[in-house]
Amino acid sequence: MQSVGRYQIKAALGEGAMADVYRAHDPGVGRDVAIKILKPEYRANADIVGRFLRESRAAGMLSHANIATIYDVGEADGFPYIAMEFVDGRPLDEIIAEQGRMPVERALDIARQLADALAYAHRQGIVHRDIKPSNILMCEGGRTAKLLDFGIARIADGDDMHDADQACRTQVGQVVGTPRYMSPEQALGLPVDQRSDLFSLGVVLYELLTGKTAFDATGVGTLAIQIAQQQPAPIERTVRDCPKGVRYIVDKLLAKKPEERYADGDALGDAIGREIEALTGEDGERRRGLALRFKLPLILCATTAIALAFCVVAVLNRQTRTMENMALASGSSITAFVTSNAALYAAENAGLPPEQQDWMPLQAFVASAAGDANVRRIVVVDDRGIVRAAGDKSLIGNPYRQPAGEPHVDFKGKANITESTGSRGDGYRFVEPIEYAGANFGKVDLVIGRQALDSAIASARNLLIGLSIIVMGVVFAIGYMSARIIARPIRRLRRALDDAAKGRLGFRISHRRRDELGQLFDSFNHMAATLEPQLVAPAEDPAALARTRVDNPVHKQLDRIRSQHAA
Repeated sequence: MQSVGRYQIKAALGEGAMADVYRAHDPGVGRDVAIKILKPEYRANADIVGRFLRESRAAGMLSHANIATIYDVGEADGFPYIAMEFVDGRPLDEIIAEQGRMPVERALDIARQLADALAYAHRQGIVHRDIKPSNILMCEGGRTAKLLDFGIARIADGDDMHDADQACRTQVGQVVGTPRYMSPEQALGLPVDQRSDLFSLGVVLYELLTGKTAFDATGVGTLAIQIAQQQPAPIERTVRDCPKGVRYIVDKLLAKKPEERYADGDALGDAIGREIEALTGEDGERRRGLALRFKLPLILCATTAIALAFCVVAVLNRQTRTMENMALASGSSITAFVTSNAALYAAENAGLPPEQQDWMPLQAFVASAAGDANVRRIVVVDDRGIVRAAGDKSLIGNPYRQPAGEPHVDFKGKANITESTGSRGDGYRFVEPIEYAGANFGKVDLVIGRQALDSAIASARNLLIGLSIIVMGVVFAIGYMSARIIARPIRRLRRALDDAAKGRLGFRISHRRRDELGQLFDSFNHMAATLEPQLVAPAEDPAALARTRVDNPVHKQLDRIRSQHAA
């Protein structure tokens, strides 16, 4: 086969139950398409051809990011065909066979995309009826799921409703779709609606999570009984860390009665989205006021800042006093040392005429002492008030005058310590008498600078402030993380309670907590399990839920299957 209509066949892609699939080129728009051609054994049946084309045209109305778009439906040269979007991807069944079970997050992401696609299709009145991994292509690096093959879908409403219902009421072994992924009502040849697709999606999700098929019987009859009556092996046997809410979603999807499943794809998508948020921490909810994750750390930081401020001030005051006392002790020691050395020279020169006095050795000693960086001024004065030695040589031989701005010292024969406020900056002034053999021979006036002391105090202050900032940062981080740990479960519980108040209980709160919050979640799940049966609306007829085994058509069909299988 070289072409079908205007489509130029390039290569075979595969085959399904009713049609062969080829890659073709549409020269009219210059793009490649996937073209599905009805198999020869079905082409002779006008009813099948009509339904194939009619339902494909119905599916052509669908336009969704997770549904392969149908471009054209028609018949050319006796070949009924469907031309659809060519998706460059891998079938999901090949990925499962290669990789086995998927991480819960990825399985839920695929299921949510498919739930969105089915919700859209069902709103258009179209039921897929053949959801299975081979009809799901993963493209864009495995990030996007594309649902294929709406070719056997039926329109839920319209003029062909009766004919469509008759087409789906087939005997076991002649059902339309893939038996292993069928719903109980589909496997038994009963009428189906959108909830049948959700059951099939549940089978796919089970396989994504466990890497195993939900129903593993080999014979068609046995498989139909298994689907309609038996539950698959619990997921937790294979996936021990599967969240409780995810297990609940799968169990609800695989409920035997359609009315016990999710009502539609939107409800399923909401439940899956809730689980994804719980697993990934996503939260797009808008809040009023400051979020707890900021409010709590800010409160902790403010409290810590106040406590640290008091502590830092107290420590700095105590440290300043201690360091000042050390500076005073050091200054007193230097002054005493200079005074003791000057006493001998002053006593020797005191009894000599001025022209015979020798103050050079004392000047040399004072000049050496003045070389200390902490000594701002040093003056040695004799008993007549004449400067005999000084760090500033211009003062030697002149009457001693107290520098302007210096506080007056009332010298009474003992050391005096005062604050110095000279032009070179603050310091401590030490004045001590020169005494020898009980006689007074003058005084020593010495000023020790505060620069080193102030530098040490500033360094200590900066270190304490830096340490306080680090402590506050740690407190904020701990408060933030603690608030997040608390806020997330609170938001989940609040949202769950809001949904419960609206009668939406088609979910369970997944958690692995063993604390009080975990107990709250368990209590909510228990409440939901208790209330949900009372809130589930009857399928169609209020008396349907009270039917006995004798009146239930599902059980009647099961009895017929068992008898046929036994024979």
